[in-house]
Amino acid sequence: MKNIDRSSCNLSRRDFAKVATTAMAAGGLGFSSMIPAAFAQENRPKAQKIENRLYFLTIDGKPYDRGLQHGQAMRYVIQSGMARWKQWIGEVLEQSDPEIEIAEFVQGTDFMGAIQKHTPDLYRELQGIAAGAQVDFNTLYAYNMFDEFLSFTIKKYRLGFCTGFGVYGRKDMPNIIGQNNDLPRFFDGTQTLLRIKGVDGSQTYVFTFAGLLANNGLNDASVGCTINIMPTRLSGELDGLPMPYMVRGILARKSRREAVEFVKSVSKYAGPMDYIIGDPTGVTVVETGKDYFKIHETYKGEKYIPHTNHPLDMTPQIKPGEASKSPERLAKLVEMIGGRVDKINVSETRKIFRSRPILKNYQTDPTFPTLESIIIELDPANPRLQIAPGPPDMYKYNSFDFKKGFIGTEE
Repeated sequence: MKNIDRSSCNLSRRDFAKVATTAMAAGGLGFSSMIPAAFAQENRPKAQKIENRLYFLTIDGKPYDRGLQHGQAMRYVIQSGMARWKQWIGEVLEQSDPEIEIAEFVQGTDFMGAIQKHTPDLYRELQGIAAGAQVDFNTLYAYNMFDEFLSFTIKKYRLGFCTGFGVYGRKDMPNIIGQNNDLPRFFDGTQTLLRIKGVDGSQTYVFTFAGLLANNGLNDASVGCTINIMPTRLSGELDGLPMPYMVRGILARKSRREAVEFVKSVSKYAGPMDYIIGDPTGVTVVETGKDYFKIHETYKGEKYIPHTNHPLDMTPQIKPGEASKSPERLAKLVEMIGGRVDKINVSETRKIFRSRPILKNYQTDPTFPTLESIIIELDPANPRLQIAPGPPDMYKYNSFDFKKGFIGTEE
């Protein structure tokens, strides 16, 4: 937020951030006074822990109340994850003072305007999470935007590791979208599936990490969404809408077309991301960035769309960093799906996500392993999802639908 005027003072960027850190602690983005204090003795909701690994929590009510339930139930998990994140900023990013880096990010960006414009309920939900978890709102605000934070902190950041795809248009088979979600280890152990019950009776499954608003998910209208960052020479807008808010905005829509129109209407995007959006009628990939917007609904004439960490229409000007192996992972998807679209069911999708180099486990990729693998079946009569809460060669998939909730674990 650009709520401190530095034009009249002769401070370096880092010295200014020190001042901003103090101001933020007192002011909380100018809104902290709106966050009610969490009571010391409250009836905290409890999360189920599946296979001693995946937290499963139902939250409901108005936005602030949902966030409060999330924060209260996951308080110590959130606090632990945020502490590891700060340690990671210091050690891995080699930043001497994580608090200053966080302050620079908050004060050097202006995402709040887009959040308030496009997803105001989620701002209130984030307030509730901060209050329930008893954590600083500004720090949680930054913690929710890992990709945007990393792109801001490391200006030449060009690495990304997630892999996703969608298949559609097969006879007597539901459309499927899915993703291997590869992230730093500080998130590990905080994997959480939220079952969100809206005041209008709608329901949404949102996979996330405790304290975060969203990573990917599915709603009861059978609209699903997964993501990939595209950290090429594409960039984002410092006043755009960040990824977690975009995902939740997508999942608030009742059809793929409505969801795509929502993404288009935002017009300013906080990071270079692609969104794989599916429903029973098809799959669409929307690629976004600063002055960049492209829609894909097929790949080489077949009814599937693979995606890794670069635009499908890649040019030398928008290549990913070589260490990400983004082209190699895309080639593996094409090898395993191309010409076989009618055979890609849940079992085949598991095989794809358990194949190298799509799979990243603790031995081969200890810094950015697969911390979630999700398979979403877009069945109009019974939308459902499966989640492996870690590298899927080590962790089994757990199944959920809107009728029974948790169904069971892969045998």
